[in-house]
Formats: sequence, C-alpha cells, structure tokens
Amino acid sequence: MNLAKNFLFLPLTVLGLLAALPAQAADPLKIGILLPLTGTLASDGNRLLKANQLAVTQINAANLPGLPGGKVELVVADTQSKPEIARSEAERLISREKVSIVVGGYSSASVLPATQVVERYRVPFIVTSATADAITERGLQFVFHVAPKGSWSARDIANFIEYLNTKKGQNIDKVALAYEDGPFGQSVSKAYKDLLPSRGLQIVAEESFRTGSPDLSTQAAKLKASGAKLVLIVCYVDDESMLLRALAAQQYRPYVLGYGGGHVHPTLLKLGDVAEGSFGVVEWMADMQKPASKAFAGAFTAAYGTAPLSNSAQAYAATWAAALAASEVKGADPVAIRDALRKISIKDGPASLLPNNALAFDKDGQNQIGTVMTQVIGNKFVTVWPEAFAADQVKLAK
Repeated sequence: MNLAKNFLFLPLTVLGLLAALPAQAADPLKIGILLPLTGTLASDGNRLLKANQLAVTQINAANLPGLPGGKVELVVADTQSKPEIARSEAERLISREKVSIVVGGYSSASVLPATQVVERYRVPFIVTSATADAITERGLQFVFHVAPKGSWSARDIANFIEYLNTKKGQNIDKVALAYEDGPFGQSVSKAYKDLLPSRGLQIVAEESFRTGSPDLSTQAAKLKASGAKLVLIVCYVDDESMLLRALAAQQYRPYVLGYGGGHVHPTLLKLGDVAEGSFGVVEWMADMQKPASKAFAGAFTAAYGTAPLSNSAQAYAATWAAALAASEVKGADPVAIRDALRKISIKDGPASLLPNNALAFDKDGQNQIGTVMTQVIGNKFVTVWPEAFAADQVKLAK
C-alpha cells in the first residue's frame, strides 16, 4: 500500500483535524547518572543518587526556560564499584541510551576509565566526588570536575595544622599517613608527601592497604610505633572505621584527620568515643553559613529523613549545572552543552551551595573550590575551620 498516495485522498475534514493536533513536545533532557549502586561503595553511590533525584524534582518544578521538553530525565547506570563496569556503563549510557550529558562518579578508579569513554564520544561528563588530580590534568575537553583536586587538601591541612599550633597551643610536628592503595589514596597521599615536609611537618610513617581489607591491626601497630602526633587517613568509610578501631585497640590516640565525604559518614558516629574528637577535611558541610547550603540540607533531610553529606551536595550542584547549561543553549546537543559549561558561573540559586564564590570551571574543567575542617563533637560532625565558616570552636583533649 502506498501510504503517501492514500494520504492525499483523505477527506479535507480529517486533514483539518490532523493539522489542528498539537505538535509533539520535545523530549526531556536525558542525563546519565554513573554511580556505584552495588558492591563495596554502594551506600555512597545510593546517597549521591538521592541528591541527583532531589535536584531533578526541583528542576522539573522550576520550569527553566529553554530546557528541552521542560524536564530532565535521569538514566541511571550502576558501576558495581568496578572500574571495568564503569567504562562499559558509560558507553551504554551514551551509545544506547543517548544521554546528552553524564553526571556522577565516586571513586577515582572508576571515574578515570569513564572519562576516556566520554571524550571519545564527545559527551560532557560532570564528575562529582572523585579526587584524583589526573581527572582534569590530561587535556580532556569534555570532562568537568565539581570537587577540589585531592592535592589541594594538603595545602588546607598544612594551614589547619599551623592554626592548631599557633592559635590552639599545640605542637604537631610529626605526622603519619594511612591510605587505600588505589588512585584516590595515592593521589591525596602524594600531595601530602610533596607539601607537608616543606611546612615543617615530618612524615614518620606511611601505611597503605587495599580497600575492603579484612584487618588493619598490623598497620595500626606500625602507626603507633612511629610516635606520630597526627595520623592523616585517606580511604573510604568502612576502612576508616576499621582503622580507628584498630588504633583504639592499640591504645593509641593521636589526633586523626580523615579525608573527604567518607569521614563525615554516619557510620563513623556509630564508633562513639573511638571517633570523638577526630577531624576531617571535607568539601562541604550542612552547617556552613550559606543560604543555598542551608536550603539544600533542609530539603534533603525533609525528603529522605537523613542529613546529606559533602558528596551529596556535589552531586546536587552538578545536576543543577547540567540542567542550567542545557537551558542556556536551549537544546540537548552534547557539544553545545559542553561549551555552555565552559562559560557557566553560578553565584546564586541552588547550585551555589558549595564553599566558593561561584560554581565555575577553568580551562581544564576544574571547579575552583576549597575545603573545610570538621570535628566530631558530642557525636556530631561540626565545621570548626576556617573560622569564617565555623559553626563551633575546635575542641582539643586536655
């Protein structure tokens, strides 16, 4: 049957009805979410996904002008906490699901192979929480990074130790390192080793371990033998919990300073006195004095019945940035969205909740952002430094 020919002989009344039908609405913006939803990092990935979903609920209610279809649709992919799966799932999101942009990532080990995929397909990827410096130091044109580089924490930690020594009467001069042996731990610990000695801090021990190690008592014993006054820990929350227990079993109670969102995880508070007084360097805290930050913390808690962590804030900001970039170009073309992300500067509104003046990316795709120091005080995570952001003062053992 010749459908085109038969169409010509439809009654004029039918043709008129067809012409009067509304044009099909544009498809919504498809954002691929790449996260570890099963495996060793599942709890972290699912927490980030909630922040992505909260952002989409708000975006879809905001009626952003120019947003394709007026809506955002999330297409979720599970990396299973495995780098090789992260690579294949990134490819599936782009080649089969036809997403316009990818948001997510948690561990640097999974993010790095995924960035190679998006670069090949020329689709932007806003990395939320991974910290390896290499994410934005390889000349990639479609990769953006919301979190600070891992190496930047060394600068902030050195300044914090100086603050403790000069303003709080401490004498911290010997430190030890304990870190997971993947790209995350290696990148951050290298930054510590490169910078801290130049600031008068002697590194007297260095212990690495595999993520998910069943026992860390050997590492704890070696850390105790070093006589370090401060132990810098770089790992995920389950390993940090195990290490803190192992240090306590050794009756070794140095100052402890953990790294990133894993340190401000509710799991650590279950340790009680073992975690009390410990410090963490993190990218965001709910008690920061910033309107967008407080609004996000309240909305997240209302939606899920639990307070958000630092990487949740990053996932939320990244999702908003993706939608705002698409709204700016009034379309879903990945290259056009990439170009908009290069120019974006978000100084207010939901995406401005992080501790910097504006969410903006430099020529390498890196957001210029600092960190804050938290401490477990009364079994709660509290921002204690810099003083401009602090919700309470540092509490030191007498």
